[in-house]
Amino acid sequence: MVHVFLSRGRFSSCEDIRDYVDEMWSEDGDAESSVFMREAGIAELEPMCVEAIHAQDDGHLVPVVPEVLLRGASYADQWLPQVESTELADAAICVFAPHAVANPHGTSLHYLGRFAYRV
Repeated sequence: MVHVFLSRGRFSSCEDIRDYVDEMWSEDGDAESSVFMREAGIAELEPMCVEAIHAQDDGHLVPVVPEVLLRGASYADQWLPQVESTELADAAICVFAPHAVANPHGTSLHYLGRFAYRV
């Protein structure tokens, strides 16, 4: 399963998205959960299984429909046809297995849903 979250206007750059998603490190070198991890209820983050996607034009994020925004995501050819939304978004976060998302509706993003795919 892939869990998909959309955003419009929340982030100003790709770096903002990564700051929201990626684990942080304390001064002691300990991993600390990101804001996204805490909101979504993700206990441990495998960075290779989370994709931050953005629609950019001339260095600015621009809103597009999910079909356009998500077409470059991993396995999109399998799960993107299941997406029926036409909501405009300029950023998306895709959380792939093996992650367990305990609270998908608890984020400050719009939870689009979870979709099946095969590896």
